[in-house]
Amino acid sequence: MKIIRGLVAAVLILAIGAVVLIVALPGEKIAKLAADQVKAMTGRDLTFEGKVGISWYPVLGVTTEKVSFGNAAWSERGPMFTAEKAVIGVDVMAAIGGDIRVKNVELVAPDVLLEKTADGRVNWDLSGGAAVVGGQTTSAPSSGQAAPPSAPDAATGFESFALERLVITDAQVRYIEHGGARQELSGVSLEMAWPGRDKAADIQIEASPFGAPIKVDATIAAPLDMISGSVSAVELAMKAGGGTARFVGRAGIAPEASGKLDVSASDATAFLAALGTGGLEGPLAVQGDVTLTRDGVVSVRGGQVAALGNALSVQADVNLNSVRPKVAAQVATQTLRFAAKDGGESAASDSTAPVGWSKAPIDASALGLVDGTISFAAEAMDLNGITFGKTRATVEIDRARAVATLQEMAAYEGAVTGTFVANNRSGFSMRGDLKVAQIALHPFLAATADLDKFTGKADFESRFLSSGESLDALMNNMSGDGSVEIGRGTIEGIDLDKLLRGDVTGGTTVFNSMVASWDIADGVLTNNDLLMSLSRLAATGKGTVGLGLRTIDYVFSPQLRGPDGPSLIVPVKITGSWSNPSVVPDLEAAIKRSFDTEIKAVEDEAKQKLEKELGLEKQEGQSTEDAIKDKLEKEALRGLQNLLGGN
Repeated sequence: MKIIRGLVAAVLILAIGAVVLIVALPGEKIAKLAADQVKAMTGRDLTFEGKVGISWYPVLGVTTEKVSFGNAAWSERGPMFTAEKAVIGVDVMAAIGGDIRVKNVELVAPDVLLEKTADGRVNWDLSGGAAVVGGQTTSAPSSGQAAPPSAPDAATGFESFALERLVITDAQVRYIEHGGARQELSGVSLEMAWPGRDKAADIQIEASPFGAPIKVDATIAAPLDMISGSVSAVELAMKAGGGTARFVGRAGIAPEASGKLDVSASDATAFLAALGTGGLEGPLAVQGDVTLTRDGVVSVRGGQVAALGNALSVQADVNLNSVRPKVAAQVATQTLRFAAKDGGESAASDSTAPVGWSKAPIDASALGLVDGTISFAAEAMDLNGITFGKTRATVEIDRARAVATLQEMAAYEGAVTGTFVANNRSGFSMRGDLKVAQIALHPFLAATADLDKFTGKADFESRFLSSGESLDALMNNMSGDGSVEIGRGTIEGIDLDKLLRGDVTGGTTVFNSMVASWDIADGVLTNNDLLMSLSRLAATGKGTVGLGLRTIDYVFSPQLRGPDGPSLIVPVKITGSWSNPSVVPDLEAAIKRSFDTEIKAVEDEAKQKLEKELGLEKQEGQSTEDAIKDKLEKEALRGLQNLLGGN
């Protein structure tokens, strides 16, 4: 019973002591003490407005109404932050002993303003407010300001400062670059645990700037070093959209950082969407040594990126002090693979599905993310079934316009060089000026146009221009011109020699050479000068190829060679779709040509007889019709002279 009575007495004494402490606790003094400590640390004013009251739960201390924290001297935008309410907690045991020490601070609904000037100064750099010398801290008041008033803890600044807990809820953060970007972030929560000046600080931040939650856990080994403008060892881990990012190294508030970055996301779409970007699907992994300098340059060395089924090596320098980040990078890979989102598999399995180009919208927004120069190297590429070998290229990007220069590209036993331009400044457009040397027609046309009838190697030049929001629109809006020269090759499905001898059962045409040129307008390629040379034949051709509709309407005109010119011509019509063209002889045209030849022979014989009977004397180059006309005019003139009595 004595023990129980003793415990009851102890509880009563503590309760009475707590009540007395709460009643006697100097709230204004605590608020002033907090302001003095902040002034000593940062050189800026912490101002409390309105009534200051006592708080005993969940922390013992004071509550204030609106509170504000001063901005950098060069800023003209008001306080760096304001909060609707603040709760300042103190060390209870120290307070009982008469020593008031601030340990906890809670801020409700603060509005935080972060600014960066054109010359790189930032308002969150608090290093000018205090300097740590030999373990002591001195405040450096700005010109025209008095030193902060003395207080039990402020006198030594950081030496006795211990903010065990900082809590910020429902914060709004505004970021402004003078003459540049403006961004806002709301609903931010932060909690920091910092046991003492020689201890590490643990920080947790949560926000949902783009709908999905982002959580950041950070550990700062030496917070005082960071506050004073130096760097500290840090570890940072971020979780977003099912992915994680981890940074281990050193960092400062300048901002500056150097260390290892490791990003891993099983779903790149969800991870990047949480960060307000996109453009990737499937898993994503990024590793490398990253450095951020005080002048806003990010460097990546030994970077490894795994995305879209590709593994890339990256070295890059990115200058952030521009309207868009300016990049100088080198990217290399063993094999680059790219597959279209719709893939075409579903259409292939459905026999009723129309055959054509994809109408899926082209997302070219990535062109506007950065400016700069990117060098690219790959030993092989597979671009949705179109394959290339060793490739070396440079891409220059300026205001959403990219110019790719191909220094080297191996393609289907040949080589491709030239330039390709993609422009997304006001709708998507593209332009190309390409030269191809000795490309193998059979695999190339099979991969790019579903044509497997031609063999041989070709040299060609092509210039094209188009605009549109899908591949279908681009192909239907195409314009340009070009030419081709092909050496010895074949055309499967037709034997022109057998055709001229009346055999229409197909076969293979072997030719020695082929040349042609073309013009493109509104997605239709027109050719009128094809010339093919065979051992016993020659062939000409003209017609159109629908690049947008993937159709062909073309006429080959093979002809037997005779001593006085072609002795027999049988045109061949090629019509229909690229995937299943119809190849048939145009017998009607052949018969008409034969009749035309016979009619011309009869006409020539009649004219000769008429010239002989009329005794016409034709001048060189004069037609029979003109000779008859001249003779009639002369006879009429002679008759008129006789009528008038002339000689």
